[in-house]
Amino acid sequence: MRITNRFLRLAGAVSGLVGLGPMLGCIGDSDSTNAGGAGGAGANGGAAGGGAGGSSTTVSNAVCAKPKAVDHSKPAIADFDSYDGSPLSSWKFALGGDSSTSILAGTFGYGDRPDGTAETFDMVTGHTSTYALEIADTNSQKYGGGMGLWISECLDATKFVGISFWVKGNAPTGQAKFSVNMRETQPITPSKAEYKTGTCTGTDTGDKPTCVHPYFTFTVTDTWQQVQAPWGDFTPGNADGTEVPVDGHNIWQLQFDVGLNWVQDADSVFVPVPAPYDLIVDTMTFL
Repeated sequence: MRITNRFLRLAGAVSGLVGLGPMLGCIGDSDSTNAGGAGGAGANGGAAGGGAGGSSTTVSNAVCAKPKAVDHSKPAIADFDSYDGSPLSSWKFALGGDSSTSILAGTFGYGDRPDGTAETFDMVTGHTSTYALEIADTNSQKYGGGMGLWISECLDATKFVGISFWVKGNAPTGQAKFSVNMRETQPITPSKAEYKTGTCTGTDTGDKPTCVHPYFTFTVTDTWQQVQAPWGDFTPGNADGTEVPVDGHNIWQLQFDVGLNWVQDADSVFVPVPAPYDLIVDTMTFL
C-alpha cells in the first residue's frame, strides 16, 4: 500500500458552515462578504494544495475594484487578544486592532465531524499573547479540518512582501497549508450572487478543482515557531485554467488546513488514515 498526503476540496461544506452571519456586523462597501472559503487542495500523491494551470497573467476583478489599502506602517492582522468570550461564529474585531480603518475580521473553523465541525475550535493561551486560535480533533476520520479569518473588505496589501504567523501543533502529515483566498480564485456562487463572493467560473470541488487559492505549505511542530510566507514562495492559484499568483491584492480571507494521510488500498482507491490533529495559530501580521 502506498501512503500519500492529500487535502480534499471542502469549499461547499465550509461555505455552508460559515454562511453570511458575520455580514450583519460588517462595515464597508457593498461587495463585502464573509462566506467560508475553500478547503485544502491536492491530488493523489501530491503536496498539500492544488496546482495552477495556464500562463501567468493579470486577472481583472470587478468586485475588487475598490480594495482597501493596508497602511504599510500598520502590518498587524490579528493577535486575538481582543477576544471577548463570545461564540467564535459571531465574534468580530477590528483588523489589526485598528478600528479607524472600518475593516472587520472574524474567525471560522470546520472539520469532518458529522455536523461539519471539528471536535475543538476555541481560543487557547497564545505564544506571547493571552489568546491564540486553535482547531483540533482527537480522531479525525475523513479529511482533517481547518480554520481562518474572514475579512469584511477586499484588501490591497501589495505594499507588503508576505504574511507572518506563529504556530504550533500536531499534523498527521507533518505539514499544514496556509491559503490566501482571493476573489479571482473563489468560485461564483449563484445562490449568494448579491454578495459577489467570487469571479472564478470553475469549481473548487472534486479531485481536480479549477478554482484553487494560492497556498503556502509549512512544517508543524509541537513547539512555537514563527512562519514567514513571502508572496513569491506561494504556489500560484488557479482560476479556471489561468494562473493567479499572489502579491497581496484582492485578499478577502486567510485560511489554514490540516489534512490526513491517505492510503492506497488493494483496489487502488485512496482512503484516509484516521488520526488526531491540533493546530494553534497566533500573532498574524503582514511582512
